Amino acid sequence: MELPSLDRQKEVVTLFDRLNLILTQRKKQIDELDTLTKARFVEMFGSPGTDPFGYGKTKLGSCCEINPRKADDKRLVNNIKVSFVPMSSVSENGGIDASDIRTYDEVKKGFTYFAENDVLFAKITPCMENGKGAVAKSLMNGIGFGSTEFHVLRPIDNISNPYWIYIITSFKTFRKDAEANMTGSAGQRRTPASFLENYEVSIPPIELQNHFADFVSQVDKSKFVIQKSLEKTQMLFESTSQSITIMF
Repeated sequence: MELPSLDRQKEVVTLFDRLNLILTQRKKQIDELDTLTKARFVEMFGSPGTDPFGYGKTKLGSCCEINPRKADDKRLVNNIKVSFVPMSSVSENGGIDASDIRTYDEVKKGFTYFAENDVLFAKITPCMENGKGAVAKSLMNGIGFGSTEFHVLRPIDNISNPYWIYIITSFKTFRKDAEANMTGSAGQRRTPASFLENYEVSIPPIELQNHFADFVSQVDKSKFVIQKSLEKTQMLFESTSQSITIMF
């Protein structure tokens, strides 16, 4: 191969260093916003599994519906368009890409059903340990289907808010407890629905949950801007790599 000049090599290294620095900074900013959200949760409600404000403990399965049945959703008719969300379309920090649109006929068998504002929880290793999960938003016709490796938690009106539920499931302590209750063999271990149903939580008034959700919404707006910047930088990094490969 033809070796570029030393000055040219230094230019390339400097460019990649700058792009890597931006990528690192953007990821750190997202992590810091996630930490801020959890800190606000603890301030308002205490850590998951505790009851510092005396609301009383109950099972998570009593304040949300675990894995709701699609047979109860009367909107599901032939040819209706729905969002398709594979595991790869859900991030470790609450992001979800619901832009893949399919017909109900295409996904009604072999996939997990959910709806707008349901909470998705990745049950299989290593996605569960890595924190994959999200509130289902911007679904086509308010309906989604996705990976069979999701558990679905549906909030109950006037009892639970989806963002309150999601943040509980995103805490590392919650994920550690879920990991300890996994079943199955190595590489195919899963968190059973019974863990979610029986996990004890302290339920604050719905007004406080909604207030917390408003806070999360504001934080998510900042995360969205940073995420878009991160994606653009990543695309620039990849396109620059390809250009340099062709050039050299």
